This record gives sequence, C-alpha cells and structure tokens, in this order.
Amino acid sequence: MSQFDEGVRREGSACLKWDERKAVFGRGDVIPLWVADMDFAAPEPVLKALEARVRHGAFGYSGSDPRDVDAVVGWMKRRHGVDVPRDAVLFSPGVVDSLRVAVAAVTKPGDSVVVQTPVYGPFYGAVEAAGCVVRRNPLLNTPDGWMMDFSDLEAAFREGARAILLCSPHNPVGRVWTRAELERVSALARHWGAVIIVDEIHADLEMPGFKNTSILSVDPDAMAFVSATKTFNLAALRHSSALIPNPDRRKAFQDEFNRRGIGGTNLFGALAQRTAYNEGEPWLDELLGYLDGTRRFVEGFLAQRLPMIRPSRLMGTYLMWLDMRALKLGQDELCRFLIEKAGLGMTNGAFFGPEGTGFMRLNIATPRRYVEQAMEQLEKAVKAL
Repeated sequence: MSQFDEGVRREGSACLKWDERKAVFGRGDVIPLWVADMDFAAPEPVLKALEARVRHGAFGYSGSDPRDVDAVVGWMKRRHGVDVPRDAVLFSPGVVDSLRVAVAAVTKPGDSVVVQTPVYGPFYGAVEAAGCVVRRNPLLNTPDGWMMDFSDLEAAFREGARAILLCSPHNPVGRVWTRAELERVSALARHWGAVIIVDEIHADLEMPGFKNTSILSVDPDAMAFVSATKTFNLAALRHSSALIPNPDRRKAFQDEFNRRGIGGTNLFGALAQRTAYNEGEPWLDELLGYLDGTRRFVEGFLAQRLPMIRPSRLMGTYLMWLDMRALKLGQDELCRFLIEKAGLGMTNGAFFGPEGTGFMRLNIATPRRYVEQAMEQLEKAVKAL
C-alpha cells in the first residue's frame, strides 16, 4: 500500500478544496476534484524542518539565505538539466504574482500579449491588469492531441504582440511541450522581438514517458517561473522562484516588483522549498508513479464504461482535461449535472476561456479510492441521463 493511498483528512483545516464545497458547489458532500492542490502530506523531511524551525520560537524579520538560491540552482540542474546562473534567481510570493509583474515589466498599456487558450484563468487577468490586450492563440485539438497553431502564433507576432504567456506543462490540457515546439516558439518570438514569459509551476510533474523541457534550456532570454508549492503540496506557504538570466529583463522585473511594494519572503515557505528541493526527490518519484496509476485507471474506466467522455492524454500536471461535449449539455447544465446528479466538484471548463466549453478539469491528486468512487458516481449519473 502506498503512502498516498492514505492521504490526509483535510476537512476542518480551513481547506479551500474541502471546506468551501458548500459555498462553491451549493452542497457540502461533493467529492472535491477541483482546486489544483493534493490531498497528500508533504515529504517527511519538509515536515521535520518546519517543526524544528517552529521549536526555535523566534519569527522576526528574516534576511536572505544563500542556501535558498543553491537549492533552486541545484534542482534545476539535477531535475531539468538547466544551468541557471545564481544571479538569475529571484523570489516571489507566487507564480501568478510573478506573471503579473512580468507582463507589466516588459509591455506598455495597449500592447497585445499572446495567450494560448484554453488556459489557466489568471493568465487573462495578468494581461488585463497591465492594461494590455489578450491576443488569443487557440490550441488545436487534433487526433494526435493538443498542438500549437504556429501559423496563427506568427500572425500574432507579426501584428505586433509584444509577449507570449506560455503554460508549460499546459494547464488544463496536460501537454508537455517538446523541445522542438519550444524552439519554434523561441525562434518566432526572437524574430519578431517578443518576450517569452513561462509558467513552469507544473514542470516537475511529468508522467512516465514524458520529459519536460525548461524554456531556459532553449531560450536564455525567456522569463521562467517555478515553485515547489505545486510539486510538494506547499501552496499555502506562498513561495516561488523567478528565473530570469537576461539582466535587462531581470532588472525590469525587479523594478516592477519593487514598485508594487512586494518585498521579503515567507520564512517557512523558503525553508520548505529549500528542504523539498534538497531532500524531496524520492517522495516525488513515488508520487509520480502513484499519479500515473490513477491516470491509467481513469483512462481505462472511461474507455470501457463511459466512452463518450474523452480524456486528453495526460503528459504533465495531475489535472485531467475531460471532453464531455458528447453529453450534449450546455456548460451551466453540465456543471449542474455533475454536482447534482453525480455528486462531483470539478473545475468548470469555462474558467479556462470559451474554448473550454464542453470540458471539465479533473484533479486526480487524491487517494485513488476517491477517484474510483467519483468514476462510479459519474457512470451512474450518465446512464440515468
């Protein structure tokens, strides 16, 4: 039995995913498969490090610790094969915060910024908060999986888009972009003078058989944002890393960061990330095997018993993108059906843009028994339609 089969009981811990079910879904008994966090305890070395720091007892202002940079540089080299210069590493409360700062730092109001849809909802907000215009570059849903539309992407740059917000691996469609794809994006952006800004928060969550390529191994002028929070289930500790080797873009980012009055780091977040990067790899490797087993279960269940619901091939992240258009329900009706008839709380595909209509996102980072129960409830509800 895997440690992940047990999981952690999260009700009553001010847990958004579990304790806010009534507010979000209208009933408090749905199986929560929405918020992108995990129902698993963080690695034991992280827990021990945090406990030891708590016992120290003093939590006044803290300064920078060079070991935090060492941990990020070491992790990127070991896990992703990228040599990140030490001076390229900055820290931020979160990746979404960094995306907003980055867009504002390299554009001016009125500029267009490419967003590859459907995509994580805050991407739109990051562009709009900077006074910029979202230039949609919809992904292509092909028989071979989700692909970038490079013809339209080049047109966007030709029309004057100043930057592209890239999600790698992609949330919600689960694509791990190949090196060749990223090289093509880089070549186009470089030719037209656009900046590449990449959310790599899911970079460590690769399914077996797939290898994520960091944008920095392809384009050292890109701006990449990573965090241990998604990988090791530390989101509430609010800590992430901005990796910006280009000194001019790094200065622009830091200036905008300072202009917004964002300063300091979370003592516990920094410690947790450092410990996870230095000691958490065995835990992560076991996690990835467990998630892949759950992924295979869902794919097999749907293929055999609910073939009208088609999951996109999950290459990275722990978020499965389910095509439910064959149920022929409007988006609001689909959400109500899943809540009221199936007792499931998934993420509405419309959150990712209009291209998500007819889709739902399923979070499988939970003990498998919950996913198995969810599939049984879904089958019963669909057969009753």
